[in-house]
Amino acid sequence: MLASINRNLLKAVMFADGAFSLVAGAGLVVFSGQVASLAGPAASPGIVMAIGIFLLGWGIFHLASARPPHPAEHAVRLAIAGDAAWVIGSAVILLVGRDGLSLAGIAAIAVAAVAVFDIMLLKIAGLHRRRAATA
Repeated sequence: MLASINRNLLKAVMFADGAFSLVAGAGLVVFSGQVASLAGPAASPGIVMAIGIFLLGWGIFHLASARPPHPAEHAVRLAIAGDAAWVIGSAVILLVGRDGLSLAGIAAIAVAAVAVFDIMLLKIAGLHRRRAATA
């Protein structure tokens, strides 16, 4: 299985990101009130639900991009840009809105940002590998 993932890192990462985004998005939509109350007063149920709906769309985009044997470069670049925007947005929220967040909210945003950053690095590595293999 690892050999298969290594052969097509981009496909595996795009698929995994899509599946995780769908599950996380569904969880945020269904449990928006509970998540908002844990995150602190700055996180309303509406904001949490909006993030969940975004993640559902993000997941569908990733799964659709992972369907071909080799994900299109423009789709991977868009995914990388979206990941970078997520990480930067998370940093801004942690700097500007931390007073309205609970410790659990701060931790959740920070952990998610680190995870997204790691996934972004895997996408970049996969794109570089594919370019090197075709050069």
